[in-house]
Amino acid sequence: MRLSQLILPDLDEAFARDREAVAELFEELHTEDFADLIERAPIELAVQMLLALDPEQGAEVLASVEPDLQVELYRRLGPERAAPLVHEMPSDDRADFVAELPDADADALLARMDPEEVADVRLLRQWEDGTVGSLMSTDVLAVPATMTVDQVIGQVRTHGDDAETVYYVYVLGPSRELMGVVSLRELIFARPDAAVAEVMREEVKAVQPAMAAEDTARLIQHYDLIALPVIDDQHRLLGLVTVDDLSDALAEEVTEDIHKMGAVRPLEDSYFGTDFVTFVRKRAPWLVALFVGELFTGDAITWFDDVIQRATVLVSFLPLIISSGGNSGSQSATLIIRALAVGEVNLSQASRVLSRELAMGVTLGLLLATIGALRALLWGDGGAIAITVGLTLVAVVTLGTVVGSMLPIFLERIGLDPAVSSTPFIASLVDLIGIVIYLSLASWILV
Repeated sequence: MRLSQLILPDLDEAFARDREAVAELFEELHTEDFADLIERAPIELAVQMLLALDPEQGAEVLASVEPDLQVELYRRLGPERAAPLVHEMPSDDRADFVAELPDADADALLARMDPEEVADVRLLRQWEDGTVGSLMSTDVLAVPATMTVDQVIGQVRTHGDDAETVYYVYVLGPSRELMGVVSLRELIFARPDAAVAEVMREEVKAVQPAMAAEDTARLIQHYDLIALPVIDDQHRLLGLVTVDDLSDALAEEVTEDIHKMGAVRPLEDSYFGTDFVTFVRKRAPWLVALFVGELFTGDAITWFDDVIQRATVLVSFLPLIISSGGNSGSQSATLIIRALAVGEVNLSQASRVLSRELAMGVTLGLLLATIGALRALLWGDGGAIAITVGLTLVAVVTLGTVVGSMLPIFLERIGLDPAVSSTPFIASLVDLIGIVIYLSLASWILV
């Protein structure tokens, strides 16, 4: 059970009776626990609880709640009371918060912020969602190359509280060009009077703001880093992006891909935060498209009505044929979409994927064909039916694996999201083609 469920029922009364005592309790709560408490509380109580915190803690909590609630809390607080909280936010959270507000509210808030903070917000909001620029923070520890190690440590002590991370200090040239990086560990063990330029590492992995978040995450994972500097075309330092910022972005990306693979248009809010009408709008288009596709499947069966009338036993094998092709296609699609997402497969390897999945499809098809043919023989359906079922299973399973693996690669090549090739869509496509193959073979073999 969540902490909010335990204390929320009595919180309203306790807060009204002894506000200071409850405020002291708030100071002991973890930010995420407090954010959960505010999300579950009535809006008026949530505002009062937020105002009971000091601005620094209030900023952390406000940045942690759901975007829709952020907007509602801002409207209840007003720009005068909200501005001190927004001032205490890290630069990336501040930019995200302002971006959630309607234009009029955002303008009113920006009018009460420091010019430097306003410039940061505008810098960070110029980049598209899903790019490093939209995730980076401008709260960076950066020092000129002329400083000594002792002076740099002094900068860390003075400004470390406001920085996104203190583990890396970036060394800049006269025009803010990135010259190198030094870790906190290296600073501690270096001679105090040594120039920071002597102890820095000149080889710095850096990214540009237009780079995709998922590509940056792979780079951080590959080099086992906790942050990467973000630079412009002139190699000037703009900010940095941390592994926790990227993990949040990737979690959203993975959720979106899972929704697409399940034939649901991605949700902007949580499951319970999405209203009924929105759910219908998100799910209905795909269901209608899949339903229309299955109508063609029914038509395909009608086309071969004379074949079915001559051998009605064929109908009993239709579910087996359909499920085998659809399942094999769904397996391949899931594997390839995941491999593309994490960089295990790239577009230049399409021919290798094709040959591998083709061999896999034939192997799995032969395995299922053996089982299907034996079933036909043991149940006395005859050798011709067994041959028809066996050949069809080899064909549809091979087709399923090839379509399931190559469709995501094709979509990636033309610039679309591979997850759009949802497994229900692939299953419906393979179902239709599988039925045509099955009944065509039957009409040929059972003449």
